[in-house]
Amino acid sequence: MTARERLRKWAGVAAETALSLLLVLVLFWLFILFLFAVFPSGTPLKELVSESGEASPLARSGVKRPEAALQSLVRDVRCRRGDSVAWGDASEGMLLYNRDAIQTFDRSGATISFAPGDALAMGSNSMVVVTRLNETLEGGPKSYRVHVEGELRGSFSAEKRVRLEVATVGHLARVVPGRSRFTFTPLGDNASSLTVHAGEVRVQGEDGVIRVPARFGVTLRRGVPVGPALPMPGSPKLKNENLLYRYRQLPPRVRFNWTGGEGVYHFQLSDEPRFRKVLLDSRVSGTEFAAGLLDAGSYYWRVSRIEDGREGPFSRTGRCRLQQLLDPPRLLVEFPPSTVGIGSFRLTGRCQPGSTVYVNGTAGSMGDDGSFSHEIELKSGVNLIRVEAVDQAGNASYASRVVYGKE
Repeated sequence: MTARERLRKWAGVAAETALSLLLVLVLFWLFILFLFAVFPSGTPLKELVSESGEASPLARSGVKRPEAALQSLVRDVRCRRGDSVAWGDASEGMLLYNRDAIQTFDRSGATISFAPGDALAMGSNSMVVVTRLNETLEGGPKSYRVHVEGELRGSFSAEKRVRLEVATVGHLARVVPGRSRFTFTPLGDNASSLTVHAGEVRVQGEDGVIRVPARFGVTLRRGVPVGPALPMPGSPKLKNENLLYRYRQLPPRVRFNWTGGEGVYHFQLSDEPRFRKVLLDSRVSGTEFAAGLLDAGSYYWRVSRIEDGREGPFSRTGRCRLQQLLDPPRLLVEFPPSTVGIGSFRLTGRCQPGSTVYVNGTAGSMGDDGSFSHEIELKSGVNLIRVEAVDQAGNASYASRVVYGKE
């Protein structure tokens, strides 16, 4: 075979290889286009349509403009864009667009803010999809449908900037525009309770619209007609609104108590009085909750009662303070002179308020300001006076004096 023939053969092989690669690439891109055509976003169809079954105007137009923003994120929160199938980490201040989804996990939470005073707060293990239903002129009210699985709390101002409807467990609830506060609480996979704290929410039922006014609630069950709205339970009363714990090394187990009898309660603990970030959020059976291993600092707590899924208003906010004391308490004792007459002598002094003083092993009489006194009997000869001050964390200070008693 000549050199020219070998060159012609290699050229043919190279051409066939290039053509095969090109054909594979073409088939690959055709397959990708087919996937995008059949599954454009990975978002369920029910999240893309309005109640009538037609796509919302924004979904048809494809306009990308921010609808809300994420605030007050706690622990693990994820976000999925409306044009994506992938979930990613959410961040404080993240802008949300039409059909974006938010997911929270254990002991997590997030707030979706539409405007100042208009927001939705998500509880733990919840998912929300926000869909824009209308296009409005600048300054007009915006209309949204929120699909929720889990816990959702809404708070809206009187400005009527947002029109909202909530879809959950097969039911649709429309919030009457204006000042309103409401809560959706999950009752398992196929049920949820709606409690209205202020304003009014209207739920579409088979026999018409069910009105749920302020301080009323209703239970929503998948495939079951909506029952009548019932009054929500009253708020519990805290047994001690100002708790104080002092400790030395390990934080104590803190016990929170309230009145109201047996039942289910919703307990919340935060490190700030407005509960924007909740540290503990639990359902409790009974009138006590115990929390351990809290760091030193100030905390705020509240509790509400739940009856048949309807949650009543929260109690007054209680305060709990944990103080770590490592230094021994101050102790000042007014001992008698080194030589003193025998008989009764009143020993006085001052120590850190809240401490207990022992004189020769016997507790002294304490004042609120830390002053103390104790009656001792001095005998003839040598007398040892030993004073011990112990604070509430167990730290101790000591002072002693030997005095000589004479007749």
